[in-house]
Amino acid sequence: MASLFGAAGAGLTGYKMNKCVGAIEEFEFLPLSPGKHLHLTIAVTGWLCSGKYSSFQGPWVSLGEYGEQYCLVWESRFLRDLGSAMAFLLDGLVSIVAQEALKYTVLSGIVAALTWPASLLAAASVIDNPWCVCLNRSAEVGKHLAQVLRSRQQGKRPVSLIGFSLGARVIYYCLQELANDQGSEGVVEDVVLLGAPVDGSEKAWEKMTRVVAGKIVNGYCRGDWLLGFLYRSSAAQLSVAGLQPVAIQNRRIINVDLSSVVNGHLDYMRQMDTILVAVGVPTKEVPGASFALHRPATVAKGTEEILDQVSLIV
Repeated sequence: MASLFGAAGAGLTGYKMNKCVGAIEEFEFLPLSPGKHLHLTIAVTGWLCSGKYSSFQGPWVSLGEYGEQYCLVWESRFLRDLGSAMAFLLDGLVSIVAQEALKYTVLSGIVAALTWPASLLAAASVIDNPWCVCLNRSAEVGKHLAQVLRSRQQGKRPVSLIGFSLGARVIYYCLQELANDQGSEGVVEDVVLLGAPVDGSEKAWEKMTRVVAGKIVNGYCRGDWLLGFLYRSSAAQLSVAGLQPVAIQNRRIINVDLSSVVNGHLDYMRQMDTILVAVGVPTKEVPGASFALHRPATVAKGTEEILDQVSLIV
């Protein structure tokens, strides 16, 4: 069976981009689990920061050991700059919030006080350049990932993709690229996009269903002000998949409201173990794919709210 599906002797461990492709400087795969299996998962990290999340593998340590697993290493220099910029922005946010809130009466409300004050705009300028750079490079990395999957570097095995933030954007552009080619149907099995800074229009997501054989999960947080501020200001789009459900009548596209477990954009890295359970992905602590939270995340298929279990095996 391994030989039939190309699992024997074929894999992504040995693949490394040996020269720059367009604007891409770094692209390779690191294994998350040992051995050869018929099912393969690729996890894509959205940014890098200090401490235990300084590596691409860091956010995925709780991912259940099911099948062969890899994480994609891409543009680490720029992702570290982005992580540092976001940390700097949030470190100064507390003082900014306190100063701005004092300018408003109780009747005005805190929400009105935090509607993009001038001081916040000034502080956010430090993140503008690394964010825009990573937006552009994530699109190019996604297209290159599509070429790797299309060339069957992984053999003829089904591939599941999971990513958060700009990692989800990489996957989004990978699927868009595959959808433009004939013969790429069924290359990808299941997809999980978390806090994705991408277009949430029906037309764009309907296009992706052509190449995904299983489910496409869109995990979003309505209160993710950082994503809303950065992406809407840079891309001038109001429909953002990471902020709202994708309004599409397709049973294979599942919207999961993560607002009960995600307080801000940085939580996609810090709360990954809880988020994986919320979207139905097995973890080392919770092997089964089920909504085992004390406050279950709201799940929506298209425009219908459902509470039944999502059985997504990654």
